[in-house]
Amino acid sequence: MFHDTENSAHVEPQYVTIKRTISAAISSGDLPPGAVLIEGPIAEIFGTSRTPVRTAFGELMQQGSLRRFEGRGFVVSGAQTPRRIDVTPELFGILAEKAGEPRIGAALRIAEDLENVLTRALPFGLWRINEKALAEHYDVSRTVVRELLPRFQDRGILRKDRKSHWLVGPLTSRDIANYFAVRSKLEPLALIESGPLFPPEEIDAMWQRTMSAVSNQRGLSPERLESMETDIHIKLLSRCDNPHLLRMINQSQIALVVNRLFADVVGVNSFEMSLREHLIVLEFAMRGAWETAGRSLEEHLKLSAARTRQRLKAISVFPGDQDLPPYLIRQAQ
Repeated sequence: MFHDTENSAHVEPQYVTIKRTISAAISSGDLPPGAVLIEGPIAEIFGTSRTPVRTAFGELMQQGSLRRFEGRGFVVSGAQTPRRIDVTPELFGILAEKAGEPRIGAALRIAEDLENVLTRALPFGLWRINEKALAEHYDVSRTVVRELLPRFQDRGILRKDRKSHWLVGPLTSRDIANYFAVRSKLEPLALIESGPLFPPEEIDAMWQRTMSAVSNQRGLSPERLESMETDIHIKLLSRCDNPHLLRMINQSQIALVVNRLFADVVGVNSFEMSLREHLIVLEFAMRGAWETAGRSLEEHLKLSAARTRQRLKAISVFPGDQDLPPYLIRQAQ
């Protein structure tokens, strides 16, 4: 979705979790210098494909924590002689889940799909999560579900009622106004700090992508639109050195689900003005005029607030529960 970022309190990308866990094992000495790591066994431990493992290994190598071994694996830096050790879930502090699947792997496996379902339900009323049905739907234990759901609470997607039931929604026009009021103040602050740390060629590439989309509206898809939203509101802010600021920004970006749903259901034609406002921010960024870029971003967010409220009204006329799974139970408001 639009607001995915490594620097927030939400369910992080798989490769980030893998990288962080391996790094912690190296720092603690559980993974000693010279220990050999192979993609396949690590992917099995974390319950993922090899792709996020490969990405994590690559970043750890860039940091100097790992080095290549015989072209097919990696070795923990700090020793000349490779050591074959028994790499187990316990070595990484992972408890085995049912059928041998690591609990962290099970959570990672379902997190993205679950987040998409929950955010899709947000604009369409109030829903209660049936934990038992949720666990059965994804074929995981309730322990996995109970560990995963609080992460979405941190994001503002879920909350608990007085009986400790998990609730989703509703996302209202007032909520959107409040979220954008926060974003319009905080995102420019992060941009001013983060932007100067970006290579100019990356900012130029963002500008080129956005200009291409504005020039070729027929080639604009919801996926391309989402990537450009990510450029401005995630990537360009991500080098800010204040994790608390980034966490608050991420929590307030939940309203972007409305724009994603609107693009999927109605289309992307109405987003041209937003993209032109992106271009203005990026043009100032390319000049290194970060204070002005921040003010332009603030103005863009204020204008976007009104547009997003209108889009919420538009999509509210569509039935919102046709494709939602049975573990979501509609509640009276």
